[in-house]
Amino acid sequence: MTPSSILIVDDDTGDRKLIRRLLKKLYPDVIVFEGESAEQALKFSDERIDVAFIDYLLPSGSGIDLITKFSDIWPRALVFIMTGQGDKEIAKTAILAGAGDYIAKSAITLTAIKRMVSNGMEVADMRWRIEEHQSELQVFSDVLVHDLRAPIRAIQFLSDQIIEDYQAGDLEEVKREFKLMKNSVQKMSDLIEQLASHIRPDSECQAEVVPVKSLFADLRTVLAHDITESNAQISWHSGDLNVRCFAPEVTQLLQNLIGNAIKYSPGARPEIQVMAMGHEKGIQVSVADNGIGVPPEYRERIFEPFKRLQQTSDLPGSGLGLATCARIARRHNGKIWCDPDVEKGTTIHFTLDLDAQAAVQPVPTFGAARRPHA
Repeated sequence: MTPSSILIVDDDTGDRKLIRRLLKKLYPDVIVFEGESAEQALKFSDERIDVAFIDYLLPSGSGIDLITKFSDIWPRALVFIMTGQGDKEIAKTAILAGAGDYIAKSAITLTAIKRMVSNGMEVADMRWRIEEHQSELQVFSDVLVHDLRAPIRAIQFLSDQIIEDYQAGDLEEVKREFKLMKNSVQKMSDLIEQLASHIRPDSECQAEVVPVKSLFADLRTVLAHDITESNAQISWHSGDLNVRCFAPEVTQLLQNLIGNAIKYSPGARPEIQVMAMGHEKGIQVSVADNGIGVPPEYRERIFEPFKRLQQTSDLPGSGLGLATCARIARRHNGKIWCDPDVEKGTTIHFTLDLDAQAAVQPVPTFGAARRPHA
């Protein structure tokens, strides 16, 4: 794995220069940020940081004190603690505080940095995936306990009613109750499928470089029935781009977004614009609609599992669709966010940043797209 951005925090100009030179020799395209103190380092909070080298002794205190703050701002960042002298106790304290490794400045060489960053990023990525999967499993178990209770109780109640009405000879009522039971079973089945889709790791899926227009073509086929039934008007702008991605997952992501745009356009003909543009190592896709919109206070929370707006509580759905979208975006080293500057309807942007074939023909920025903080 190769870092795209690295932060060096050290009050010694010579040490920073040495580390920067070694990093640039190893990773010519890496972006290097520098700070002399904790205060300067935290000014980069809007940037994406993959790796941080922090001096143990800083003007305002210990570099170890920064680790907790870093984990809040950059939860996936790999942190290394440096010190002028080797010290086993400092090394132990650093590791326990969450550092990926510890190194004496006298031992900093090209080989040492390459080994630390390469091994550390693999371990950190594996740990992050394990923690994320554990969190997903916890959500899964909570929902099984909570959301499946209602349909199960309904089936139990209807079973008793069917027996009672059958014995009384009221077959019409029995028929109606069987239909209600079928609906409850279908609700259980749909919820289980949505949960399985949300937590499935899809480890067998292989990333490949595909034209964005082919993703859109597949999507139009998948959504043909919904588009026809809703009379939705959708415009597609692929920008003649190619992207490296897990194609079935990206199709699912877009299907969820466009499906929501259709569902949340009550009383109006859905008008949807889907636009792709070049973005760093991959692409950014924007889906804009003329629906009911998302209140500002919900625009970050809607990507959490089972978070639904109060005004949509009477519409079908489990609240997993956008959480699944966020999961797919993360799997592609990307982000997903609701545009904060849109006043009518909703515009959702997401990025796919796997190492990819460069954009062939960039297109103008769509709306007021802004990437969220890393």
